[in-house]
Amino acid sequence: MPIRPNNLTTMSATIAGAASFVNRCPRAELRATIVFESGYRQVVEESNGHPLARGQGGIVAMETSEDTRYTLFGGATCHPTLALRSGRGPVQFPTPVRAGSIILE
Repeated sequence: MPIRPNNLTTMSATIAGAASFVNRCPRAELRATIVFESGYRQVVEESNGHPLARGQGGIVAMETSEDTRYTLFGGATCHPTLALRSGRGPVQFPTPVRAGSIILE
């Protein structure tokens, strides 16, 4: 189905309005402290993909606020096919997770 010019104008205005609303909404601070098997603690802030420390063993716990979502990835890149675990809030893993990167949301 072709997009008509008058529909395109309406869609563009709707998207622009939604984007400006999202930018005005207050966001909780995105921060997580990742605890490794070795005891090393890495603090990660912001939502961009972050590489995790190497040579510290697997992740045994994550300390975050209740509303912070996370996704752990098996490689240095945050590619969806490499996703290992995801969840929300603080967590302790019964088996260490060998992750290479993380995204906070």
